[in-house]
Amino acid sequence: MPNNRLSKEKQVYVLAALSEGMPINAVCRTFRTGKHAVLRLIEETGEALGDYMHKHFRDLPVERLAMDECWQYVGKHGQRMFKKEADRGDFWLWAGIDSDTKLIVSFKIGRRDWNTGDDFILDISRRIVGHVQITTDQHNAYLGHIQAYFGKRGSFSYAVETKSFDDPFMPEKFPTKRRGGVSKICKAEREAKVEYPDLRTATTSHVERFFLTVRQELKRFQRLGLGYSKDITMHKAATAMHIGIYNLVRKHISLDGQTPAQAAGIEEKRWGLEDVVALTERYLRAKEDAKFEAALAGL
Repeated sequence: MPNNRLSKEKQVYVLAALSEGMPINAVCRTFRTGKHAVLRLIEETGEALGDYMHKHFRDLPVERLAMDECWQYVGKHGQRMFKKEADRGDFWLWAGIDSDTKLIVSFKIGRRDWNTGDDFILDISRRIVGHVQITTDQHNAYLGHIQAYFGKRGSFSYAVETKSFDDPFMPEKFPTKRRGGVSKICKAEREAKVEYPDLRTATTSHVERFFLTVRQELKRFQRLGLGYSKDITMHKAATAMHIGIYNLVRKHISLDGQTPAQAAGIEEKRWGLEDVVALTERYLRAKEDAKFEAALAGL
């Protein structure tokens, strides 16, 4: 098995370090392992966790769903590119979170365009059952996609939250400017778009807090650093690995020490990183068996 080039114990330690935001080169130095072995582990673990979430995160009774996008670039900043490239430049992580269980119901990495939004909303609409209250920011693409796909599956309501920020670069506000030039939120306005959502609970704050966790604990999303992804395939695999660990392994204080998957009723117990390693091993074995059977069938 390719993943067995690292011992299972070392795989657990490497995954623990990566999930806490340690850079790959630092992981290699700390655990005295090769960079290609760590990259292989990220790719295989991300693929296995992504496949598991795709198959098992179904028929979810989500009552409050919040969706948003988080920007990052791959290979090169979009503003510094002379021409567009399919696998380099600006990409967004689209994510939908259950505001009550903190479960990431679905996610997708792509451009901030109509096609990516269409694929993302279609996928997330197929995972939720029952009435759902949806909240997004003011991105124009959401309304049409939500009406098209959630309207087919049943009852839903939809609200938009618009947050206003002060300008940290205004001269008259310079003495009170927060360090690093970070804007401070002034107000949040909520507007009902479809049916009658409860505007008291319609918020995108939970998905924005998840994106803060991503930027803190997934080095590829950290701003103003050299840890950004150089390859879109590895970017997707690392993101899937992080979200899988977030959903299945990471305990949340607000959930009384449960994981989001436990709170959502998907899993009975909290996973450990040993379980993630075992899942990856089973996934790779099944993948190899399927290739072998396909080869035999072609004879």
